[in-house]
Amino acid sequence: MILYLNGKYVDADRAVISVWDGGYLYGDGVYTTLRIYRGEALDLPAHYRRLVNHAAALDLPLVKTELDFTQIARRLARENGLTSKDGRMRITITRGGGPDTPLPLSDLEAIEPTVLVTLTAIGEELERWRNEGIPVITLDASFARGNFPELKTLNSLATIRALRRATVSGCHEAILTDPEGRLLEGAISNLFLVSAGNLLTPSCSGGFLPGRTRERILAIADREGITVREKPLDRRHLEAACEVFLASSVREVLPVISIDGQPVGDGVPGEVTRRIQNCYRRDILAGD
Repeated sequence: MILYLNGKYVDADRAVISVWDGGYLYGDGVYTTLRIYRGEALDLPAHYRRLVNHAAALDLPLVKTELDFTQIARRLARENGLTSKDGRMRITITRGGGPDTPLPLSDLEAIEPTVLVTLTAIGEELERWRNEGIPVITLDASFARGNFPELKTLNSLATIRALRRATVSGCHEAILTDPEGRLLEGAISNLFLVSAGNLLTPSCSGGFLPGRTRERILAIADREGITVREKPLDRRHLEAACEVFLASSVREVLPVISIDGQPVGDGVPGEVTRRIQNCYRRDILAGD
């Protein structure tokens, strides 16, 4: 696999990042993950704006432009044989560093960041999950994002723990909650419920990361005349929901067919979920 690292396209087996890099030592960095459709990155401008904002929050210089990443994505698609297939692209920006700055606390603009971009093929299981739906579990507040939940930083231990717990339970995602039992998000996705014909989703003030796919779905619902309510939600709302689905850039829209072993609705993807799925995919194919 060919990746992009600090201005060069190199084989993954030969890629080298310094042991002094702040991302490795301290998780001092940000990232974004997006889907590539037939060699073109979806929503790169929106992902880039968020990357810029999150990097700025960490006083982390971002030396690449949106056009740079567009060109990198296209070349990686060519290098990895993905120009006619779908892929998962991750852009990672870390602090960099060296033996003279083992714990950089000042003059941060003088430290050259590490820029890493990878592109891998989308797993075949995603299309099956999209069609059949997935089982999920709920987890308590100890699995929620820690500090700075609104930032996509490299501090992903809580996310990894949640996904591992889900996998051990035979599930493909985990729904996270806060100390008051309010629903937040999936470990790597945003959460939507359908109840009484309305589309419900946790409000953005709830301490989670609202994604670009969430924005797209809210726009689709508005266009399709589906009433949306952004509000605090808890487990009672999950139990009352006739449909539940999760959304992310790479996984798109995934129906949830069971939660903690209990079926959602009839235990199959619901009508509103299918409608959102179809509109989302239609927009993608149309280049919207």
